[in-house]
Amino acid sequence: MSVQPIGSSRAVRLRFGPFELNVAERSLSKAGQILPLGGRAYDILIALLENAGEVVPKSELIARVWPDVTVEEGSLRVHLSALRKTLGDGQFGNKYIANIQGRGYRFIAPVTLLSAALDSGNASSGLSSLPPALGRMVGRSKVVLEIQRLLQTDQRLTTILGAGGIGKTTVALSVGHAALADFSGAVFFVDLSTVTDNEQVIGAVASAVGLVPQPADPKEALLNFLSARKALIVLDSCEHLIERSAEIVDYIVRNTPAVYILATSRETLRVPGERVFRLCPLDCPPEQLQPTASEVLAYPAARLFAERVSARRGSFSLSDDEAPMVAEICRKLDGIALAIELAAGRAAVFGVGNTVARLGSRIDLLKFGRRTANPRHQTLKATLDWSHDHLSEAERIVLRRVAIFIGPFSLEAACTVAEQEGIDRSEIEGTVANLVNKSLIVAWPSYRRMLYRLLDTTRSYALEKLAASGEHNSMAARHASHLSRSLEDSRDNLFDLESGRPPGSAIQHYLGDVRAALEWSFGPGGNGGAAIRLAAAASRLFLAKSLFVECREWMEKAINRIAADCDPRDQMEIHASLALSLMFTAGNSERVRDAFNTALTFAERRDDPYQQLRLLSGLSMYLHRTIDAAGSLEVARRAVSVANKTGNPEDAALADSMLGSAYYMLADHVRAPKYLERALHGAPACRRFNATQYLFDLRTTSLFNLTRSHWFAGNLDRAGNYAVRAVEEAEKSDHPIALCRALILTMPFYFWVDDLGQAERNLSALELTAEKYSLEPFRAVALGLRGRYLVRIGRMADGMCHLRDSLDKLKILRYEMLVTDFVSELAIGLARQNERAKALALIDSSIATQLGSNRPLHLPALLLAKGSAFVCGEPQQLGLAAECFGEAMTLAGQQSALSFELRAGLELARLWIDRGQTRKAHDLIGAIYGRFTEGFETPDLMSARLVLEQTRVRARQAG
Repeated sequence: MSVQPIGSSRAVRLRFGPFELNVAERSLSKAGQILPLGGRAYDILIALLENAGEVVPKSELIARVWPDVTVEEGSLRVHLSALRKTLGDGQFGNKYIANIQGRGYRFIAPVTLLSAALDSGNASSGLSSLPPALGRMVGRSKVVLEIQRLLQTDQRLTTILGAGGIGKTTVALSVGHAALADFSGAVFFVDLSTVTDNEQVIGAVASAVGLVPQPADPKEALLNFLSARKALIVLDSCEHLIERSAEIVDYIVRNTPAVYILATSRETLRVPGERVFRLCPLDCPPEQLQPTASEVLAYPAARLFAERVSARRGSFSLSDDEAPMVAEICRKLDGIALAIELAAGRAAVFGVGNTVARLGSRIDLLKFGRRTANPRHQTLKATLDWSHDHLSEAERIVLRRVAIFIGPFSLEAACTVAEQEGIDRSEIEGTVANLVNKSLIVAWPSYRRMLYRLLDTTRSYALEKLAASGEHNSMAARHASHLSRSLEDSRDNLFDLESGRPPGSAIQHYLGDVRAALEWSFGPGGNGGAAIRLAAAASRLFLAKSLFVECREWMEKAINRIAADCDPRDQMEIHASLALSLMFTAGNSERVRDAFNTALTFAERRDDPYQQLRLLSGLSMYLHRTIDAAGSLEVARRAVSVANKTGNPEDAALADSMLGSAYYMLADHVRAPKYLERALHGAPACRRFNATQYLFDLRTTSLFNLTRSHWFAGNLDRAGNYAVRAVEEAEKSDHPIALCRALILTMPFYFWVDDLGQAERNLSALELTAEKYSLEPFRAVALGLRGRYLVRIGRMADGMCHLRDSLDKLKILRYEMLVTDFVSELAIGLARQNERAKALALIDSSIATQLGSNRPLHLPALLLAKGSAFVCGEPQQLGLAAECFGEAMTLAGQQSALSFELRAGLELARLWIDRGQTRKAHDLIGAIYGRFTEGFETPDLMSARLVLEQTRVRARQAG
C-alpha cells in the first residue's frame, strides 16, 4: 500500500511487522523500545514506506536522502545495510526490503497507517468495524491514493467497479485503513455478500456502525445516529442487492452532512453524485521471446503471483527459466487478482510448470483456493457462481452464447449467435449492455465501433454453462457462419476490417476465433461445406498475417474435403493460398506450379481479371525463384494482356513489374530497367503491400530488380540507391516475404562492392525474419549468404561448410535464385585448397544447367569463377584461365553487363601484365573504364585506375 501523505500531521504512526514508526518524533520502536537509527537510514526508510510495494529507483533515493550533495551509490548501500541490520531484514524469514536488480529497492512488508487519535485513547477509536487488510497489496497503490484523495474532497460517494475477483474488496479495505486518521477511526465495513434480502440491508449497515437495534423506523434511527458524525462507510458487494443498496446510499448521502460512502460492486449504483472508479485488471507481461525474471516482475500481476507463491511456500525466487511461464499464467488469467492468487496457491504446491500446463482447464484448476476467505472468494468458480446466480434468464442465455467468441466481438456478432425465437435484436443489445454494467462483459473501444469481450476466466465458466445447455454445436455453427460472412465481406482488403488502425492489428483479434471455428468445422461436429467456405475465407487472413505454415496446413485439409459441388471461387482461393504458402515453407515443387495453374483455370473460367492478375503475379514469383526466364516472360505477357482489358493503372504497373523482372532474368539490361521504372511510377509509393490483394510486392520487386540490373549494367551508384530503397520499402511493408526477398536480392551487390558491414547487417535481419516465420527456402539462402560472409572475413572452412549445406538444401527446395553465387564462391574456395578438379566439376555442372535451361544471366559470373579456379592451378593452366576471362567478357558485353565485363577484364589484364603485355592490358582496361559514368569509388573501378596507372608507368619505363 502507499502511505504517501506521510508528512501530514494526521499520519503520525506507521506499523509494519513488530515495528512502529513515529513520523513526528522521527523514531522507530519495537515492543515499546526505541531503536537507534541514523538520519540517512531513517530518510531511506521513509522514502520506501511512502512507496510501499513499488520499486523506488536508486537515483530517486539518493536525491531524496542527499538533496544538495552529490554521492555515489556506495553511500546508499552503506546506509541501507545499516537499516536492514536494525530491522533484522532476512532473519527468521522476515523480509522488509527487496533489491530489484538494476532498478532499485522495494518495501515488501504489509504497512498499516495509524492515527494519533487511536493511540491516545480517543473515544472514537473503538468505532471502526474494519476487518484486517487482506495481505500486502500489489499494483494498486496509485488506485488507493487516488480514492483517498477523493475522500478528502466533497466527493462523498465513490463506487469501485469491476469484475469478480479483480480486487475491489482488497482496495476498499486498504482505502479504509488509510482513511482511519482522516475519519478519527469512524470507518465502518458492511459486508453485503452475507445479506440475502433487500430488507436486511439497512440492518446490516446499522449493525456495522454500532447502532443498537431500534423499535422505531430503522432508516430514521440510522440517520439520527449518523447525522452528527463524520464517518466513512465501506459498502462491500452491492451487486446482488443493487436497487436497495442504491436507495439507502442515496438516502444517507442526501440526509447527512459528513458521511462518506465507498461502495464496491460489479454494477454501478446509478445514484446522483456517484463517482465510478473502474478497477482494471493488473498489468501483465506482454508476449515476448524469453523474458527475464526482472522483466516479468516489473509487472504487478507477476509480482502478485510471485509474492503469493512465496507466502505459501515460505520462499520463492522467480528464475529466468520460469519467467515466461509466469508471464503466460498472468496473461491467461487476464490480470484478475483472485485468479492469480489461486493459481499461485497451486504453483506453491505443484510448481509453476504444472500450473501453466493445467491452465487449459482453468475452472478445474482454480477450484483450489483459500479456506479462510469469504465463501464467494474461496474459489474463482464460487465468485462466478455468485454473479451468475443473480442474472436474469435472458442474461444467462446471452452470456453463455457469446462465450463461443475467443476474442473481441461486435454487437452485431453477439446478436448473430445469441438470437432465438422470441428474443429480438433490441432485447439482445439491452442484455449485452446489462452484462457490461455487471462487469461480466468488458467493453473494448476500437477505432470505428465498440467491441466486447469476456475475460478468459469468465469465458471458461460460461463455456461450461454452454456445454451443459446442449447448445454448443449450434452456437459453434453460427460462430463459423458469422466469421465466413465477415471475412468474405472484407475479402478484397482485410486491412479495411478496422480502417485507421495499424494494418494487421485489427485482424489479429479475429485469429483466435477463426482458428477455433476451423477446428470445429473440420472436426467431428462440423460440416464439410461450411469448413471449405471458412477455409477459403480465412486463407487471405493467414496470408495477411504471414502465417504460411498454418495456412498451408488448413488448405491441405480443405483440399482433402473439396467436393465437386463446392463453390468454384472457394476452390480457386484454396488452391492459390496452398500454392503461395507451400512455396514459402516447403520450396518450389511441382505441386506449387500445379496449384497456381489450377487456381488460374478457375479464374479464367469465371472471367475474373482481378484474380487472374493476382494469380499470375504469384506464378511469376515462382518462375523467378526457379530461374525459368522464358516461362516468366510468357506469364508477364499474359499479365499485360489482362491488364490491358481492365484499364487499371495499378494493374498495368503490376504487369510492367513482371515484364521487367522477366527481361532482367533474360539478361536484357536495356529493356528491364525501362519496364521496372515504369512500374514504380505507376504504383503509389504510399501504398502498403497487401498480401491479400497481390501475391508479391510490386514496388519491392521492382526496386531489387532495378538494383541488380543497374549493378550488372555498371550503374553502381544507382544500384546502391535502389538497394537502400528496396530494403526500406520492404521494411515499411511490414511483410516478411517482401523483406526477405529485398534482403536476399540486394545483398550480393554489397558483396560485389566489398561493403561487408552492410552485408552482415542485412544478413542478420534476414536470418531473424526467416527463422521467425519458418520460411525454409529463405533460411537455406541465408545459410549460403552466411557462408559467403565467413569466406570473405577469412573463416574459409566454416564458410565452405555453410555453402555446401546451403546448396544441398536449395537443391531439395528447388530454389535457384542465388545458387550460381554460392557455386562460384565454393568453387573458388575449393581451388584455393588445391581441390581444383572438384571446383571445375562443380562449375561445369552449373554452366551446363544454365545453358540447358536457357539462363544466360549468370554465365559471365560462372566463367569468371572458372577462370579464377584455373589461376589457382599450375602455370600451364593460365592460358585456360585467360580463355575463361575472355569468354566472360564477351558474354557480359553482349548482355550490356558492364560491371562483369570490367571484372573479367581486370582478371585478364593481370595475366597479361604478368606476361609483360602491359600495353595490351592498358588498352583493354582503358576502353572498358571509359564507358563508366558513375561508381568511381567502388573497388573494381579503383582497381581499374590502379591498373591504368601501373601500365602507364611501365610503358614509360620500357620506352
